[in-house]
Amino acid sequence: MKEQFYDVIVVGGGHAGIEASLAAARMGARTLLLTMYLDTIGWMSCNPSVGGSAKGHLVREIDALGGEMARLIDRTFIQIRMLNQSKGPAVHALRAQADKKQYAWLAQRTLENTPNLHVKQATVEGLLVKGDAVQGVQTQFGTRYRAKAVVLTTGTFLGGRLITGNSVVQGGRAGEGAALHLSTSLAELGFRLGRLKTGTPPRLDARTIDFSKTEIQYGSDTPLFFSFEHAEADDPAAVTPEWLKLPPHPVYPLPRQTDWRPQLPCYMIYTEPQTHDIIRANLDRAPLYTGIIEGVGPRYCPSIEDKIVRFAHKESHQLFLEPEGWHTTEVYLQGGNTSLPEDVQWEMVRSIPALRNVELMRVGYAVEYDYVPPDQLHAWLETRHIEGLFHAGQINGTTGYEEAAAQGIMAGINAALKVQGKPPFTLGRD
Repeated sequence: MKEQFYDVIVVGGGHAGIEASLAAARMGARTLLLTMYLDTIGWMSCNPSVGGSAKGHLVREIDALGGEMARLIDRTFIQIRMLNQSKGPAVHALRAQADKKQYAWLAQRTLENTPNLHVKQATVEGLLVKGDAVQGVQTQFGTRYRAKAVVLTTGTFLGGRLITGNSVVQGGRAGEGAALHLSTSLAELGFRLGRLKTGTPPRLDARTIDFSKTEIQYGSDTPLFFSFEHAEADDPAAVTPEWLKLPPHPVYPLPRQTDWRPQLPCYMIYTEPQTHDIIRANLDRAPLYTGIIEGVGPRYCPSIEDKIVRFAHKESHQLFLEPEGWHTTEVYLQGGNTSLPEDVQWEMVRSIPALRNVELMRVGYAVEYDYVPPDQLHAWLETRHIEGLFHAGQINGTTGYEEAAAQGIMAGINAALKVQGKPPFTLGRD
């Protein structure tokens, strides 16, 4: 097969990759997005939500720059709320629960209908470099794609390992493989790499939850949107998708509905002293403490076992039951991130009154992956080592979809400017 030529190549189809590829293509660059799995572009690997404290404002800034995340979530949210309203306006934070399947589908449709943007499934195994400038990438099939700018948005797939108890498998997300050779390519080019870890909680079957023992949390009674385009619309219902006009899954208690847009509640529960006792009794089996996990975890998203150790004086911790979609029974256990063995997860979760008979649809796990410390980048996200190579998202050590997307749009803009021979774009603090 002949080599194929593009202006910009984006590696990875997560939230950083989506914004990077759209930004470059919309600026006129012939752009290629390469992803390991076309079907999981835009997939929410962890929490099915966008926004929140220290994150919601980033979505608004992405929107102001012409990015897509705000428009995607506005068209696919099943609940939206303004957090911290009892406090001052500086800490008010918009947060929306997504129908994760609809969000990913809409992201994929947006990419496939964007001029100048080509989307292909392949695993990138190495970078093509001449002197100190990037020339393109090589895939697992030996195919070479050439470009003057490459944006790496590898997420948790770069040398990824999935960990539950003593079980360790290669992968960047449950059921998916890892990019195992790209780290070697980066190291050979002189990049210093490190290891990070994050985690995700078990997913629960709503049909086995006793919602009578939960506290219900409704969505906003007044119209709220992330995108400035939608916030200024005369009719909020114009942003409501057709599938949201159908009844939600009947398993969820819904005593009342909001007038301006159908929404699903979330439900609040608390851990019990028995929950904590179960976790403490099994810390010798927790990968976080046995040495299986070597990477550093996110400061503001600790696992449930880490909370029990660090905040031993607390008798309970708040958890949230968040539906993962309008028509699914799968529920995300917000605040319950864990990599404890599966049998411990079952025992731990069932110690909570509302979850006494709950069934786990998926177990929680930790994912450990390579990253490239960002002191090896310029302020415009181009690497100092290799000209034309940009990094965005978790490869830089970020946490959360919003921060990844924000870096993605900046990297995409600057990759397009690079091939156009224009100076880089940075945002000042003014």
